[in-house]
Order: sequence, then C-alpha cells, then structure tokens
Amino acid sequence: MKSWKQAGIAALLCSSMLTGCQLGTSDGEKSAQGETLKKLSKDEKASIKVMYYDKSSFFQQYGNLFMAKYPNIEVEVVNMSSLYSGGPQDPKEAFQKMLDEEKPDVLLYFSPDEFQTAAEEGKLLELDSIIQQDKFDIDNLLESVTSSIRAKGGGKLYGLSPTFFSQALFYNKDLFEKHGVPLPTNKMTWEEVLQLAKRFPIDGPENERIYGLGMNSIGPGSEYYFLSNIASTNGLSFVDVDKGLVTVQTDGWKKAMELTVDAYRSKLMLNEDPMNFDRNEPMTMGDYALRNPFIAGKAAMTIGNTYTISELERAKESVKNVNPVNWDLVTVPVDPQNRDVSNNVSVSNLFAINAQSPQKRAAWEFLKYINGEEMARLMANIDQGAMSARTAFVKEREGRSLEPFYMLKIDENSLYKGMEKVPGNFFMEFTQLGTTEVQAVVDGKKSVDEALKTLQEQGQQMLTKSIQEKEEKEKADAAKAK
Repeated sequence: MKSWKQAGIAALLCSSMLTGCQLGTSDGEKSAQGETLKKLSKDEKASIKVMYYDKSSFFQQYGNLFMAKYPNIEVEVVNMSSLYSGGPQDPKEAFQKMLDEEKPDVLLYFSPDEFQTAAEEGKLLELDSIIQQDKFDIDNLLESVTSSIRAKGGGKLYGLSPTFFSQALFYNKDLFEKHGVPLPTNKMTWEEVLQLAKRFPIDGPENERIYGLGMNSIGPGSEYYFLSNIASTNGLSFVDVDKGLVTVQTDGWKKAMELTVDAYRSKLMLNEDPMNFDRNEPMTMGDYALRNPFIAGKAAMTIGNTYTISELERAKESVKNVNPVNWDLVTVPVDPQNRDVSNNVSVSNLFAINAQSPQKRAAWEFLKYINGEEMARLMANIDQGAMSARTAFVKEREGRSLEPFYMLKIDENSLYKGMEKVPGNFFMEFTQLGTTEVQAVVDGKKSVDEALKTLQEQGQQMLTKSIQEKEEKEKADAAKAK
C-alpha cells in the first residue's frame, strides 16, 4: 500500500508541474466547442502527439494495440519522464516549455484540479457533441467516474479516463471463523473495522500471534500515516487552502487521533515495511511475499487493491509450507457521515484533446479507442493496479466479486484538495512534525489535545512562513523577467 507521504509528495509534484499549463489560444480565439469532426477516410493518413509517462510504457499499454487497429494514424509520444528527473529545472517552466515546443494533440492530466482549470480556460476540446456524433457508448462507463470528470468541466465532458483507482478491505475468512469474529461488511467505518480487529487475541509471542489488521507502510511514521488515512476517510483536511489556515484542532481530528492511538496501544495492528530487508541475504519470491502479514496469515484484515489479488495468486505458487489465504473483500472504511463515498476511489489519468490541435479527429479516435469496449476486453485479464472504468469485463477474480471496488462513489473533498496551492516545503515540514507528535501520544508523552495544539500552532507558523517565502520568490522571479 503506497505510503501517505509518498502519495502526497507525488500529488504535489504532479500538480506543480501542471500548474500554468497554457495551451496557447490566441487573443480573441475561443476553444472549439460543440463541433462535428470530419471522419478520416479509409486511406487518409494522420499523425498525433500523445503525452505519456514514457515511450516504452505507452506502447505496451496503448500504442501497439491502437496502431494495429488504426495503421493510418502515426503516434509520437511526448515523453514526460524528463519532468521527474529532478535537477535545477523548475517543474512548471519545464512543463510549459514542453507544451510550447511539442504542441501535443492528446494531453494527460494527473491532477483533476489542473484538468478543471484547463477546461475552464477553454484549453480543452469539449467532447459531448463528438460523443453524440459517433454514438460512442459512455453509458457503460462507471457512472461515478464520468460524473466526476463532468463535474470538473462544469457539466460538460472535456476528457475521459479508461481506468480509476480503488481499494478494498481484504479479510481472511478462516481466521474470522477460527476466532468466532463476525465477518466484515460493506461500508463499515474505521471505528467499526478497528472494533472487529480488537476481537482477535493479542496473547502469544509476537512472531506467532494473529493481528486484527495488517498494514504495509514504507519508512518510519506509520502512526501519522494511519492518522491521515482515518482523517481523509472522514472528510477532514489539515489546511484551509483559501484562508491559509491550519485546521487540525477540531473534534474530528481529535476523534481520528484517539482511534489511531488506541489502535497502536491495543497492539491490534501489525505494520511491515516491505522494503526493509537485508539486501545481502538471498530472498526468494516466496520469502518476499511472506513479508506481507496478510499473505503470511498473520493478519486478519488489510487494505489493498488489485495488485493485492495478484500477490495472493502468485503466493499460491511461490510460498511453501503456508496454506493459501482463504480471502474475500468488502469496501474500504467510509465516513460515518457519508457511507456512499470514498477518498480511496479516484481518477488521475485524465486524457483530453488540445483545443488547438490540427488533428482533432485522429486524437479523438485515440481517446475513443482506449476508453472503448475493445480495449477494456483486451485489458480485462491484465493487472494494471487500477480498475477499468468500463466495468462489464471485470466482475470477479478467483471466484470473488469485485463489486466492493466499484460500489463507492468518488469523494471530491479529499485531504489533498487544493494542495497544489500549498508550498511543498510546508508539506514536508508538517509531515515531520505530525510524525513526531503522533508518536509522542502513542508513547504516552503527550495527550491528544496537547499534540493537536502543537500541530495547530507550529503548523500555522510553518504555513505562514512558507507562503511568505513563496510570494517573495515569485516577486523576485517577476522582477528578473523584466
């Protein structure tokens, strides 16, 4: 399971790169909306540029299949990997330079908020009329995915996503039966899940006992990561971006902190860092698989995605002398105030068409294909780590229903909403402070109220300082530009 810190940093990096995305309509020129696209004739040649992570993964994922279907459309990949290489370059400037120089026809957005900004500024081609013209089936795409994308476009579709990310709560049926604990159900809250986890015995040596919940966390600070997970699920945010205020000294955050501290003090949870091992010691695939407490049969529940299913399937072959896990799944924990949505359901790979592209029809053929029925059917048995938005072809794995991955709607009020406006150095510093404070409460050195007070006051100082530094830098850069 990806750590909260890594996910947050990645989100901020992607957002910073995408901020300032200007696709270059000239003054007085409006984006193309409501237009019909002339279809390509059978022998008509076309060429499009598509933004993607890198050339190799693009052709493995989409390009080879698309070009086999449409040999008359040549595809050139605008490789985005250079934007992640670090170094002295400013990500915004590097991204803008790429757009100016490459002028891609198909754009890839990681941040729904940046996608929304581009749509509002008329930089993206509106797709509704083209969808209607071609009678392209969007009714069988997951409704919550298209609704979320449409909401970012003010009620119109300016992009599509062939996949979405979702997680589920996996549980070991045999362990629940053995210990007489009721099975988990869909739409449980974190408090309800942790109450179930508490019903497993905590006696016996640590290397032999069963834990109610197993979590994979990378690096130190698992307590703060877990707190953030609960807070995000419950619709909390640690910053009011528009007001520039830290917002953790609340009843909601207090409840989330109390649940976190109780979970760690009760020793109901086992955290394993899958990257923490001696690389000088030989390790088989089976040894590595057993580092996951759920696969090892040491944890009754865990949070996972489709990769977790693949790991469970591979473990059947690679793990010796350990019975395969008799698993099933339900939805991830939800907000007690709104049990139908989840922050663990999201859309990030949003494909859109440059409104100024001279190859709109060819670009639309690409979008139509990767979001269509044929692609969904071909990819149904390939684990992408994400779920197909066209749900008809992925209904079960290993005899288990995958409905829990599709059941919850996307929560638009995530912990990271608007975080691209917050300076990155604040995010790093606040995470370090949070890690220290939550650990202090777990260790009994501070009360929950004391820790939240420190997070509120010192966090506000960090935020104010980082905003001021950002504003000063922007003024200095503007002065240099003159």
